[in-house]
Amino acid sequence: MRHLFLAPLITALLLLPSAHAQSDRQAIAQAHWLNSDQGRPVTPSDTLLLKAVPDLKKTKRGYQDMCDTPVTPKILSLDVGGSLGRVNVVIEEDSACFGGAGADYTILDKDRHVLWQNSAAGIATLSSRHDGVQDLTFAGPGMSVPIWSWNAGKHSFVFRKTVETQ
Repeated sequence: MRHLFLAPLITALLLLPSAHAQSDRQAIAQAHWLNSDQGRPVTPSDTLLLKAVPDLKKTKRGYQDMCDTPVTPKILSLDVGGSLGRVNVVIEEDSACFGGAGADYTILDKDRHVLWQNSAAGIATLSSRHDGVQDLTFAGPGMSVPIWSWNAGKHSFVFRKTVETQ
């Protein structure tokens, strides 16, 4: 007879979001989002850094993105802690090329190795860490927000999970 009372309770508990999922949602809601508005325009001293960005081409008149559209890249310096410390984020804005997200983000370490690259509308560090480095999240159109974690063995950020924010 007791098991009849436990079944609804167990079902209700299984349907509740996990505490970890709630903390991820809270971290995303409290994140300080950055985008090209906070980036600085590139200077001639950034030439080597920009050479490391795949699909960004230097021309006589400036730079072109992967769609051959003239762009003015911007750079964010982001402290992710751990063994990486500060990384550079190169942002190429072009909504025609990168869709609703509006820009391409490339994260480079101090040796100019690509750690992550994709289209997004913004970037934020989270309080959670993997291998000592803060997790990252990238905003884009929609209510699903991906979380990327540092993988020291691969020397890159790898997809961890998607968090539903609504």
